Amino acid sequence: MKFLLTLFTLGLLSLTSGAYAQNTLQIGYFNEWPLPAHYGQTSGAYDEVLGAEAEWIAYNSSTAMFAALETGDIQIALSQGLVPFLLVATAGLDFKLVDIAVSYPANENCFAHPDLRFSATNTAVLNGATIALAIGTTSHFNLNRTLTRFGIDPASVELINMPPAQAAAALKQGKVDIACGWGPALATLQDFGTLLLDNDGKAGLGIKNYDTIVIRSSFGADNPTVVAKFLNVTGALNAAYTANPARMIPSIAAPLNMFDSTVTASMQGFEFPSITAKLGEDWLGGGVQTHMKQLADFFVILGTMDKSLDSYTDVVDVTYLQTAANLPLIAAE
Repeated sequence: MKFLLTLFTLGLLSLTSGAYAQNTLQIGYFNEWPLPAHYGQTSGAYDEVLGAEAEWIAYNSSTAMFAALETGDIQIALSQGLVPFLLVATAGLDFKLVDIAVSYPANENCFAHPDLRFSATNTAVLNGATIALAIGTTSHFNLNRTLTRFGIDPASVELINMPPAQAAAALKQGKVDIACGWGPALATLQDFGTLLLDNDGKAGLGIKNYDTIVIRSSFGADNPTVVAKFLNVTGALNAAYTANPARMIPSIAAPLNMFDSTVTASMQGFEFPSITAKLGEDWLGGGVQTHMKQLADFFVILGTMDKSLDSYTDVVDVTYLQTAANLPLIAAE
């Protein structure tokens, strides 16, 4: 894992940046990762508010998207994972986290085998358990917090490094006591296992799972109004989706070449906090910065990162979202 993370950061550090001189705004997004913003891609909402054409460019990996951001091929990374951002920020790349793209607290969970007979009143069975999960991920960090919540020493369990699909299969086959995962593997885990900690329990421990919106610092400094308007439109689309998801699904699916049913299933459990909420202390008002520091320190202890920053306050810039909060919200039609 450490080798892979080193390649990720070194590969980006070797790139040179390009100046923003286009008349269009290039927005990077991930294939088959549906968000309300894609409704605006279909409707032209971003073009209208920004007064320029928005060009949407798909990527299959965080590394490729960050490389494009570094070279200036895109100006906004729409939904970057927290850990990839943490890596490039720690490595010293001049990016800023400017918003939360989506929160998905139920999209990553741990489940016990039924034979373990785990319950909130029978947590001692977790002592010495064999647990399959992707080591060195937010899932690993969240597991440690969960075990500690139940009074279990994380050092007492046996961890087996497996991606979610393999972990789910191992749990069903009785090869492990607990499996943790996300994405499609969750359906298997939910149908078979016993959930260790629900969303309310996670919130009480400060456990979060979310994606970020990232820009280059220089682009934001030169184009603060563009960034603020982009976040304003995104906030309006998020609010409209929260109010009536079904109405927006077809227009979200269209530019992604996805079936409506697939988009509906993929976005199940997605949450889109309001701009006001994201400016609060639970999110960009301090919670995200603290969370990143905790994650980084955890990864250093694991040996998957060489170092962590003293603070992650400077890699977050809330000024664009603060400006967006004072702009009139568009009608997401």
